[in-house]
This record gives sequence, structure tokens and C-alpha cells, in this order.
Amino acid sequence: MESERTGCNPETGGERLLRWLVGAAAACIVVGAMRVAAPLLVQVLVVLFLTIVLSPVYYLFRRLRLPPGAAAALLVLLMVGGCVWALWGGVYPAVMEFSKKAGGYHKEFLDALDNLTVWLQENEINLPNGYLKEHLALDPAQVSKAGLTALSWLGSFVRFLVVVLIIASFAIFELPGLPRKVARARWLSPSRRAVLTRFVVDVRHYLGIKTIVSALTGGTIYLGLLAIGVDSPLLLGVVAFALNYVPVFGSIIAAVPAVLLALSAGGGPAAIWTLVLYIVVNQIFGNILEPRIMGTGFGVSPVVVLLSVAFWGWVLGPVGMLFAVPLTMAVRGTVLSMWSADAAASAAVPAGKGA
Repeated sequence: MESERTGCNPETGGERLLRWLVGAAAACIVVGAMRVAAPLLVQVLVVLFLTIVLSPVYYLFRRLRLPPGAAAALLVLLMVGGCVWALWGGVYPAVMEFSKKAGGYHKEFLDALDNLTVWLQENEINLPNGYLKEHLALDPAQVSKAGLTALSWLGSFVRFLVVVLIIASFAIFELPGLPRKVARARWLSPSRRAVLTRFVVDVRHYLGIKTIVSALTGGTIYLGLLAIGVDSPLLLGVVAFALNYVPVFGSIIAAVPAVLLALSAGGGPAAIWTLVLYIVVNQIFGNILEPRIMGTGFGVSPVVVLLSVAFWGWVLGPVGMLFAVPLTMAVRGTVLSMWSADAAASAAVPAGKGA
């Protein structure tokens, strides 16, 4: 038979196609289950990525000759203390300031639209009177509720943070015995261990640099808004820091409330300066500094980034958008591992038949 002489199995192609079709169906089921279990998965993902990012600090303490338990305990204290300090010293006062002023923003915004219309007419940009109010007017009830909404979000975030810190503390205390447990795991073959190690290193590199760039972005935005005179600069700086984790869309979303507040408080010139500030900061840190530090080792194209943000945001909500790139890298590593294993198995079949 020709197929036996050449060592080819006529069923191999069909079996491979069936296996990938079954895998695709299983992936659809997994995605549906992830959407249902999104609240739990979000906590797991935050704990996982937080542990991955903080693990180098633990190993730094170990190199400083601290015992494993003491190194883990010190890292937990630093993690909890840093979160409490940031929340109590930064986020809470900023949210309280915004909630107190939220009720008066509607009238200021309408007055600012009138002033912006006059300013545009003075600069030979003629708009009908009331045109901006007609198209940009906000619902007064929604504006008044913005402060209460911010407080509600803060309460939900605090509850979420407490759960995450508790679970992350237990995960950090597992770090001393983690290499031994990984070595004893029989299901973790050398190829899978290599994929897992590469994923951990890539995520640590990506999130570490992203955190530094986000902190620089949020700090610069805070100082710039403070200089322009925009209300709640600290809260807007925190928002810019958090949304900078979201590729492409984050900086655009973060700029919208800042421009609206600047328009309410300072009129058209302040809004324009605020918009310029966001554009310049995101160009410098997002398009110049971050790519130079990050490097090109991740191999994730801009189109894939956009699609991953939309997909993971649909599956897991806002946190999925924050971790879209690391999650995409994890899926890519898993698919490549399966592809390599499939190719290796296909290459081994002819050799066995030939023997």
C-alpha cells in the first residue's frame, strides 16, 4: 500500500481536525463558564498576578539572609501597609472631596458651556446659541448622584481589596514551599514547566513595567491638573494610574472626566489645556518610554491587543480589560504548547509505523 510505504496514516488528518473541533467546542464552554464565574475568577486573577509581581521582593529578602517565614511575613506587611496607606491617604480623601462637590458641577458645567460658546465665537468659530447645551447637557439627577456612586464604588472596592489581600497573604506564605511542590507535580512535564516559567517571567516583566509607567503617568497627571486648577486632581490621578493598565482605551477613558471637570471649573481654556496634558503625557509615557523599557519580546500585535481588550472585557468585565495582555499571553503559551505537542506526536507516528 502506498500509505504504508510512505509511513503516512490516512486517518491522521481527520483525527487531528476532530481533536481541534472538540477543543474549540470545549473552549466555548470554558468561556461561557468563565462569564458565569467572573466575580470569583476576577479575585483569583488579581491574587495570581499580585503574587507574581511581588514574588521577586520575597526572593530579594531571601538573598538578604532572611528566613523564609520572616521574608514572607515582611512582604505581607509591606503589601497590606502599602494598600492601607494608598487607600486611606489618597483614594478615600479624593473620593470624599469629589462626592461633596458633585452636586454643584451641573450648574458650573452649563455656565462653562455658555462661556465656551462665547470663547469659540471670539476665535471666529461660530456656533448657534444653546448648541452646546443642547448636545452636551447632562442629566442633573445623574450628576447629583455621582458623589453617592463614587462612595458606593469605594465601598465595593474596599470589600474586594480585603478579600484579595487575605488570599494573597496565604499565597505569599506558600512561596517557600512552591519550588518543592512544583518539582513533585507529575502532571507538569518539562515542556509544560518551560511554558509556565516563560509565562510567569513575561507577566512579571509586563506588569512590573506597566506599574512603574502607570505610576509615572498618574503622578504627572496629578501635578498637571493641580497646576491647571482642575478639581479633584488626586482622584483623577488615581483614575489615570488605574486605567493606564488598559491598553489603548484606558488613556482615552481617563481623559473624559478630567476634561469635563476642567470645562466646569475653568471653562474652555482649562479644558483644552487638560486635553493637551493627557495627550502629551500618554504620548511620552505610553508611546515612547514604555515601548523602550518593555522591549519587543512579547510578540503581541496591536490588533491582537485591541481584540484581547474587547474579548476579556466581555468575559470578565473591567478587570479583564486590565489584564487583557497577560491573559492573552497565557492563552498563546497554552496554544503553542498544545501545537508543539501535537506536532511532536504527528512526527512520532510515521517513525513507529516504519519500525
